[in-house]
Amino acid sequence: MQTPLDFTKKAKDDLSVDFFDEKACRMAVLKMIHKEGPRCPRCDKAITSERGIVNFYELKRVFCKHCKKIFTALTGTVLNGMQIDLRTLYLLAVFLALKIERKEIARMLKIHTETVRLWEFKFKAFEGLDDMTFNKQWSEQETIIILNRYDLMTFMTFVATIFLFIFYQRLRVL
Repeated sequence: MQTPLDFTKKAKDDLSVDFFDEKACRMAVLKMIHKEGPRCPRCDKAITSERGIVNFYELKRVFCKHCKKIFTALTGTVLNGMQIDLRTLYLLAVFLALKIERKEIARMLKIHTETVRLWEFKFKAFEGLDDMTFNKQWSEQETIIILNRYDLMTFMTFVATIFLFIFYQRLRVL
């Protein structure tokens, strides 16, 4: 039985000097995300070739023989397309778990405070879920958890922007 994933708590508990080694940190993060091992994000078949497994854990491209998809270990996860390295992300999770101020975290990691806020939001959205991947069908309860954690101010800003756009368009017609 899988336990719910709390990335920030697990990152804080597992922190050691080994995590300053890029490979050790990468392996720990990937094993947290992919508890069942390397799998294709499209067809969910296990990657069994030795070269495919090595490429998967080195964040290189992997080819799925079943569905012909080319992907990396981060494809289909919340980490896909991130612009910071995994060690920085790991330390960010540890600092958030320690409840250090966003400005201080940003200063120590040399990243923007908005980056800290966005990652804090992402970690909270996935707290209590079994994994951080998007390739599975979420239960109604898990969907509600994510929706309840949605940043209300962002949503309200989006709604206000749409309202102002429609209002402006109607003014132009008059």
